[in-house]
Amino acid sequence: MVERHFPLLSVRGGNRVEFSGPLARVLSPRLKDNAAVKAYISTVGRLKRGRQIELLGMTTQITDSDVFLASATGPMSSIPDAKRAVKSVQDAVQRRGKPIIKRNDTLIYTSYQPPIPTSASMKLLGNHLALELDGHPQPTVCTLQVTTKCQANCVHCSADRFKDPKRSELTTDEWKRVIADSQKLGVVSVVFTGGEPLIRPDIYDLIDYVDKDEAVALMFCNGLLLDVKNVKKLASAGLHAIHVSIDSPDPGEHDEMRGVPGCFQKAVDGLMRCKGAGIITGISTYATPERLHNGQVIEMLELAKKIGTDEITIFDVVPTGRLLMEDRKHLLTDEDKAELCRIEEEYNEGHPLPQVITQAHINGPTGNGCFAGWCQFYVTAFGDVTPCDFTPLSFGNVRDEGVETPWQRIICNEDYCNHRESCRMQNPEFRARWIDRIPGSGPFPYPVADLDALTNQPEDEDLVSVAAYSSLGIKH
Repeated sequence: MVERHFPLLSVRGGNRVEFSGPLARVLSPRLKDNAAVKAYISTVGRLKRGRQIELLGMTTQITDSDVFLASATGPMSSIPDAKRAVKSVQDAVQRRGKPIIKRNDTLIYTSYQPPIPTSASMKLLGNHLALELDGHPQPTVCTLQVTTKCQANCVHCSADRFKDPKRSELTTDEWKRVIADSQKLGVVSVVFTGGEPLIRPDIYDLIDYVDKDEAVALMFCNGLLLDVKNVKKLASAGLHAIHVSIDSPDPGEHDEMRGVPGCFQKAVDGLMRCKGAGIITGISTYATPERLHNGQVIEMLELAKKIGTDEITIFDVVPTGRLLMEDRKHLLTDEDKAELCRIEEEYNEGHPLPQVITQAHINGPTGNGCFAGWCQFYVTAFGDVTPCDFTPLSFGNVRDEGVETPWQRIICNEDYCNHRESCRMQNPEFRARWIDRIPGSGPFPYPVADLDALTNQPEDEDLVSVAAYSSLGIKH
């Protein structure tokens, strides 16, 4: 049995009381003027002579059968609410069942979150506490589009409309400030994407800069640059997980959709190299009604199993990026999503690898609902902050205001201040209010503060032609 201890809330006395730990951001405004806390700090502080005093901690144990146990420690552990909070963590972890991976005496249930128990995973308790006390969680995921550059020319590129040759991409130092500020806000998963993030020479430096006691680093890429040398550098930098996009189980179709001959095989080879280097691996793909009913979704699951990836994520088709204004006849129906949820449950029964994650479940009524602007935000290569990578609405720019100010605008917005049980970008009412009014000429993402001044409908003449492909990249 492995036992560890994690401080959750500590305080340093003196002329100015300073709280620290994963619960400090939520609790310090409530405790700094508390008479009982001040008296305790004053009394104990004289004995400790200015050293940090732990008010609340958590001792964890992982049994030989991979069962997670937790108990509260410290002076605040006798408070019923504190005991209940720690007990809820234990119960929540135990309900998740068997982990997909056990590594270094930690349990990994998904590549998208930190292993349990780690210092980074303890920050999730602060997120839940913020939801309970403030009515809105802290952000736990930031997706960073470190570059718009890419070797591929995908017919369904979700990042296409964020390209702007007149603007300069964030520098290394600017991205490091974004990472540090995001971690302070509560982020536990820093996701690097593009374009193709491996085109950026400083990507290894940025991955290394993620404080592994605060967050895990993930990457979405196309696999073209996952050679032996680069995979070794990713592992050395501390990359937690990598998800490689594969659009079709048919190599020729995938290569054609990406516009790069040999792209399929390089993606497969890269995934296997990453797996061998100890990086958690996943395939990123998407489902349409056509793919669901012609068997391609099942073929993708079997491909992931054959390659030996740890996960496969099946996203819903979402009209965004290059296809933002295209028709929506290829959106999944409620029946389609129910079938995807059934497939996920069937394939995950007994916990074999790869673990199947469907957006239909995780971002739907049976899962956690829409993450955008609730526990997630996205930063474009030029610093614009949006609720997610699919949503072309800007709430500010990190160059002008840092991360927190745009985040506060998002969570105070009329459509993001409350939780939604499914993806907003697939909701006709949301799109009519916020998306369909954006001019076809942009800019993208469009400043949300300027939307109400618009009187004209979007222009359609500048939409990208997808030739022989349907509106979601399905070949006719």
